[in-house]
Amino acid sequence: MNGSEEFATVPPSDGAPDRLTELQTNWTLIRSAHAPGPAGQAAMRDLIGRYHDAVERYLRLKLRDRNLADEVLQEFWIKLLNHKLAGADHSKGRFRDYLRTVLHRLIIDHFRGRKSQPLPPGDLSDPTMPDAEYDRVWREAVINRALGRLETYEASTPKNRYARVLNLRKAFPSASIEELTDRLAEQYGERLTPEAFRKTLQRSRAKFLELLIAEIKDGMTDPTPEAIEAEIHDLGLGTLYRRYAYDLHL
Repeated sequence: MNGSEEFATVPPSDGAPDRLTELQTNWTLIRSAHAPGPAGQAAMRDLIGRYHDAVERYLRLKLRDRNLADEVLQEFWIKLLNHKLAGADHSKGRFRDYLRTVLHRLIIDHFRGRKSQPLPPGDLSDPTMPDAEYDRVWREAVINRALGRLETYEASTPKNRYARVLNLRKAFPSASIEELTDRLAEQYGERLTPEAFRKTLQRSRAKFLELLIAEIKDGMTDPTPEAIEAEIHDLGLGTLYRRYAYDLHL
């Protein structure tokens, strides 16, 4: 999301329909996944789709043993599919803290069962201790899901290029606007003037922040502006937030 040029604040509102409001929050989704019938099965598929890659990557980083990580990952999904996580208490705070606690307990239980291996470095039993691997994986997962929402928004909005333009800037952070317009033409067959590309990039960043906030709210029980801002700073996106938050009326 870094670029060399400075951008003026551009409001994200463009009058286009947003079909993302039907997405279930993380807490709602995990409760729905334990309901019987097709609705519960669909929620379970959605839950697995959202978190499989992030959980897998975290366990491999934490355990530094692919086979061992895959064993714990399998235990996690077995517990979920067998409704062993149905008692998740959303009143305890952020969904990401709950998920971290579940994974830490699974790792501890797995190592206790083996008895022949020491626990990985760090205090897994203390949820107040920092966990750099988890924070990094969660940050990337949240950003990727927000980018996914932006792609959905683009697909549902005629002549919208937000996701394409933002992904180009993300992929080529040091490229000039002129170079990015050339890449847009090469990849998508669309030619924008540098000024049009710059304005589209401004709007896409503002829209991305709006969708990122929606993603963050999904994992919070009390998404106050202060809590949202703190979470965004934890994700390392404070500069983006300060630039566009005023136009989002936060």
